Amino acid sequence: MSTDLVTQYLQQIVDFIGANPSLAGFICFFVAMGEALFLVGLFFPSTVVLVGAGTLIGLGNLEFWPIFIWTTAGAIAGDAISYWVGYCFKDQLRRNWPLNKYPQMVQRGEDFFARHGGKSIFIGRFVPGVKSVVPGIAGMADMNFARFSFFNVMSAFAWAAVHLVPGVMAGSALSALGEIDTRMSIILGALCLAVFIVIVVIRWVILIILPIFGGTHGIMMRWFARRPDRFSQWIARTYDPDNPQSVGMLLSALLLLITLPAFFWFTQAIAPEKTMARADLAIRTFLEAARTPKLDQLMIGFTMMGDGIVTTSVAVAVGLYLYSRKAWRRATGFIIALSSSALFVVIIKSLVGRDRPIDLYSGADSFSFPSGHTTVTAVLMGILVVLIAHERSGRFKAALYSLAAVYSIFMGFSRIYLGAHWLSDVLAGLLFGACLVATFAFVFGHIHNEKVGRGALAGLSMAVLAAVSTYHVSYGFENAARMYKPRSTITIMDYSQWYAYGWRNIPAKRINLVGDFEEPLALQWSGTPQEIQGFLENKGWQPAPKWDVKSATGYLKGETPAGDLPPVPHTNAGRLPILTMIYQSDDDHRYVFWLWETKFQLKGDGDATSPLYVGATLEEQAVRPFGEFSGLKSDDDKPAALHPFAGLEGATLKVRVNGENVVLAGPKP
Repeated sequence: MSTDLVTQYLQQIVDFIGANPSLAGFICFFVAMGEALFLVGLFFPSTVVLVGAGTLIGLGNLEFWPIFIWTTAGAIAGDAISYWVGYCFKDQLRRNWPLNKYPQMVQRGEDFFARHGGKSIFIGRFVPGVKSVVPGIAGMADMNFARFSFFNVMSAFAWAAVHLVPGVMAGSALSALGEIDTRMSIILGALCLAVFIVIVVIRWVILIILPIFGGTHGIMMRWFARRPDRFSQWIARTYDPDNPQSVGMLLSALLLLITLPAFFWFTQAIAPEKTMARADLAIRTFLEAARTPKLDQLMIGFTMMGDGIVTTSVAVAVGLYLYSRKAWRRATGFIIALSSSALFVVIIKSLVGRDRPIDLYSGADSFSFPSGHTTVTAVLMGILVVLIAHERSGRFKAALYSLAAVYSIFMGFSRIYLGAHWLSDVLAGLLFGACLVATFAFVFGHIHNEKVGRGALAGLSMAVLAAVSTYHVSYGFENAARMYKPRSTITIMDYSQWYAYGWRNIPAKRINLVGDFEEPLALQWSGTPQEIQGFLENKGWQPAPKWDVKSATGYLKGETPAGDLPPVPHTNAGRLPILTMIYQSDDDHRYVFWLWETKFQLKGDGDATSPLYVGATLEEQAVRPFGEFSGLKSDDDKPAALHPFAGLEGATLKVRVNGENVVLAGPKP
């Protein structure tokens, strides 16, 4: 399973927990148990899901103690099952698949158990690569069950706390921030989640997948060794399992085969009619509304650390250092990789010709796809880590690669935040950067260190980065601040023009943050939100319940009326709703009305303008799983049967080309 699929799968679980809090305890139980099961736990990462559940607790969407108890119980059950498997089957496990293919994994667990004794049950739960093996080894060694259970229960409590509490703290911080700015809490939450997932995946691959891959690697190389042609013999010699770097090099080749096609997929996914292009626009609008002066200063300073003068200075310093240490091949490869990445970005920009969100540069740099800052930063930091982490321990490698990934992600985020690039530009830059880093690691990974002082290289590169960045930011910040200043995206439309034909320029359906079309936008309103709120209240509508601990617990009760359940916030083209109203037809059915501001403002006979809003109505039905919980289901593509717009001031029905109706209403500015 690829990294993207694993990440998507885990994110779906976290999203499902957020949408179905009544099932959160069961999910956390099975996830915690799955990671502790004998062998299965090696491929069953629970950290993302449990920290995500902890974050939902901090946000007030879940309660701590039920989730903590369910998680602890799952961890206890998983270790107990693993102990039972080892106790019942003992040495027979060694002779059967899959352990007969990976004897080193069992040996590693046995060594750990022999070194720490009973404490290994407690300690091993926190050690990747052995935590799902040690309980089985304890069973194979006939460890006393009562003693095992003591360590099992104690370690499960500690393990559950370690996984849930950080998420609770993060969620509480985001909740407090959300009281000030909902958009900023969503942005920082998504950014923290992305960083966390990347770190977990990197550690998982380096500390778990690489050791397991060792057995399969030996089989592959023996197959090449039996072939008489020169290329096969070269492969067998170069990537001999006895070379400790060979497994990482083959993983680099696999990464190359994944990232390069993914990059070229983006080149066709950003066409104006594609979903990705709509998602780019929605996220750009969302971030634009969330900008603050203090965060602007931080992002401008950070993005300047990726300017050409900084990356070139670091590259020159590193290249000269490598040549001075006579690391000829690595130095040449480093210069070629950096130069080719910069050249490739210019070529692709010219070929694709995609406009930036805002005008910044001239020539090929005026185009947006892919992000040059992100690409070059990813290549520079990635290759530095390859050089510095060469022949070091797995934990050291995981830490360095995580730091490089986080730095590159924040560089990409700064470009999106400031409006210099679309999200897809940054994602493509990260993919191509990872592709070049994987190529460098594959080509030069088998070379011994060529007397490169890794500590000196790290110190030199960081010192040059800090010194040149400080100088560049100090003397160029004012110009950069003017260049990246927020720019209005408001479009002025004459009222009569809107009424005659301009209404067709507004999308017929709501566009969510991932670019998908949702429910029809059945209203275009030229008045104020207060006016339409008063109109709807006279018809029996009520403001929607706010999300808090009390309202969220309604989902845990089977008798909660549909009207008392807080609706999920819907965004339209990156904008949060200005107004959310609910009409409850009975205990199990309700209608929800959302009103969003658009990028258009209407101008009347004078100079005054007023915002133009769009609205949508969605029918939702309550569901009662097991008669104990409450939930909601709806059909976003189906127009609501109830249209509350009749009687609005100036209401006029228009019909789109596809046959869908839209009501134009509101006073003239």
